[in-house]
Amino acid sequence: MAREPGPCGLGVNSASNDNSPMSRKAPPRPSFAPRNWGGWVAASLLWLLGWLPRPVGRALVWPVGPLAHALAGRRRQIAERNLQRCFPDWSADQRARVTRGTFDSVARMIAEMAWCWSGPMSRIRRISSVYGLEHLRAAEAQGKGVLLVTGHFTCLEIGGRILLDHADFGGVYRPLKSPVMEWYQTRGRLRYADFMVSKRNARQAVKILRGGGTVWYAPDQDFGPAQSGFAPFFGIQTASLLATQRLPAMTGCAVVPMFPRFVRGTGRYEVHVLPALENYPGEDPATDLARINALIESWVRQCPEQYWWIHRRFKTRPPGEPGFYD
Repeated sequence: MAREPGPCGLGVNSASNDNSPMSRKAPPRPSFAPRNWGGWVAASLLWLLGWLPRPVGRALVWPVGPLAHALAGRRRQIAERNLQRCFPDWSADQRARVTRGTFDSVARMIAEMAWCWSGPMSRIRRISSVYGLEHLRAAEAQGKGVLLVTGHFTCLEIGGRILLDHADFGGVYRPLKSPVMEWYQTRGRLRYADFMVSKRNARQAVKILRGGGTVWYAPDQDFGPAQSGFAPFFGIQTASLLATQRLPAMTGCAVVPMFPRFVRGTGRYEVHVLPALENYPGEDPATDLARINALIESWVRQCPEQYWWIHRRFKTRPPGEPGFYD
């Protein structure tokens, strides 16, 4: 049975394959077979964490940060290497503080995901603010699609949840290996998102944008040279996903930057929506990618401990350059 066009302006068959790269409903619930027990334990803990009072939840996840910093040696080394190259003017002590802060932010992210996927939105509303929503409204009023571009900040999940309380859109995401956690994550996100699109299916994102929909996309991860072009990020030639340039070129959509952050002093979350990029895309893809990277970099500098430094962002190197993490 066909579904009436929703906020994205698309009609979707509600009886479509559950393994479709675009989801409007969660995949079937996995079995309770022994191979899934680990996933069920994790999902159950997240569900419980989502319903506990926020101060209790934060207190429970706080030890995860220092523990992961001490035990996840490889991820700590990656973060240290990234910060060393991106902030060469910082002292070793300053980089060490931000590295510890990054692991603390990752721990807080666990509680944030739980609040989003299973907790009530009323509690999130009390600790959140959105700035610049008029910029998204102006882009939507043009009658074209909108590509909401952001970065991999640790509070990205709750940032999207906050903005989805004011607008209708869906996100591009990376499927999880655990079938239980993939089910739980998708089920939780579809409580508030209009759809979820696998990162493996750019064709579906094109269809949505051409239909006037809004797609939420964080392009700042390294998926190898086949999907990327090189552009500076913190002064380093960085493999940058070409989809950020190609999707607007193919669909004529507006590109609207959106950035979330946690304000430590108040315990509140802010989502900042910026004006749509003018004259984007241009004639040179490398220049377009550099513009996106510069935007993300400017927000990373405002709250560096909330960026996903544990990712090998500079893994892919231009021909002839040595490995970054060797």
